[in-house]
Amino acid sequence: MVMGPVAPAYPLVGNSSVQARLVRAANEDRLHHAYLFEGPEGVGKATFALWLARYVNCEAEVRPCGTCRSCRLMISGAHPDLVVVGPDPEKATRIISVDQAQALTRALQLQRHSARRRFVLLDPADVINEEAANSLLKTIEEPPRGTQFVLITSRVGSLLQTIRSRTERVRFGPVPTEDFALWLSGRGISEVHGLAASGSPGIALRLHDGEGDERLAARDAMLDAIGQPLFRLFAYSEAEGKKDEGVSRAELVVNLLEELLRDCVCLANGRGDRLLHADRRDRLEPWARALWPGGLARMTQALATARDRLRLNVNGRTVLESLFAQLNLELTARPAENR
Repeated sequence: MVMGPVAPAYPLVGNSSVQARLVRAANEDRLHHAYLFEGPEGVGKATFALWLARYVNCEAEVRPCGTCRSCRLMISGAHPDLVVVGPDPEKATRIISVDQAQALTRALQLQRHSARRRFVLLDPADVINEEAANSLLKTIEEPPRGTQFVLITSRVGSLLQTIRSRTERVRFGPVPTEDFALWLSGRGISEVHGLAASGSPGIALRLHDGEGDERLAARDAMLDAIGQPLFRLFAYSEAEGKKDEGVSRAELVVNLLEELLRDCVCLANGRGDRLLHADRRDRLEPWARALWPGGLARMTQALATARDRLRLNVNGRTVLESLFAQLNLELTARPAENR
């Protein structure tokens, strides 16, 4: 069943082939019952999932119109057949809980309200705990008639294999450089924020809207701490390792350190024109000399380990103390030891 003409434009910059493929599947009534939208943070996975729900259920000839009853309800978040499940606000840990999974399963046993296709979005899917995942397996594998699952993640490796195997994986990528540059220019977003966003419109917008100032303050605090004796560095790790409103401050620190080490790689390779933190070049040049090349390779591995431990909900302070102890060791090693 072809459900009507394709709307004249998709809602995102980049990933046009992915979007076109899914729109064709919708037009031909052959959407897979459960998709896994995976890819970097901020490239539009959730935005497109919501757009697709509107597209499939729009009542107009050219879809999505944005003005019919179905579109209005979905845009406002009030449509009974659009279900978005995120981390359980009742839990201290950032998880999609078994309570949520069981409630969702019960709700899906009810008849659809008015939509052609009921959409269930799990975002981010990688925070589903094992008990909740096991509770949802059968429903994801064999959802009620007319029910569409879309699981959204920037960390597919953290998603249980039992969940991944029951979905059709759809890979979203960063926006190509030229397209991204045009998009940034059209919105008055600085090149520095664009570089830091690495092809992610969502991150670029957050940086442009003020998050960039917070990140700069966090970066400078980290740089000041790294120059201090270990006991003061560990005091900094204790403060930054705390969680605020369910968002790990430790994760922000890990991301910032990764950016600084990326700049060290640029400096070591004569690409000082590509620095994300050019205003701190004087601090980074000694790092580049001390770490290149072996120290940077080991720190890259240390960053990956830190991220894995944070995903497993290891205490942020513990993760940062280990990471900064490794960095301190690398920065104070003799140059020959970093070869």
